[in-house]
Amino acid sequence: MKKGLFWFSYILAGLCTILTAIAIVIGFIHHMHDTGAWRSVIQILETPITGFIKMTNGYIQKSVIEVILLIIVSYLLPIYFFIATHFVRKNRAA
Repeated sequence: MKKGLFWFSYILAGLCTILTAIAIVIGFIHHMHDTGAWRSVIQILETPITGFIKMTNGYIQKSVIEVILLIIVSYLLPIYFFIATHFVRKNRAA
């Protein structure tokens, strides 16, 4: 049961990592020519959240709970994916 739950969460985190990477690349392309320097960087990093809100055509609003969930999906799950990948590689090497 533990292994199944781990692999389910690992695959889900991997999908979220791919979607976040795509959103950041799209944000980079979209905001590449902005002249705000550090503001452009912030806009690029917030693209996974704002892009998802725009993609749902207003179904997801900017309420606090929804933004927290989007932060978890866009940033914390990819971090979990990379940490889990490290431990999976470490266990397979041993």
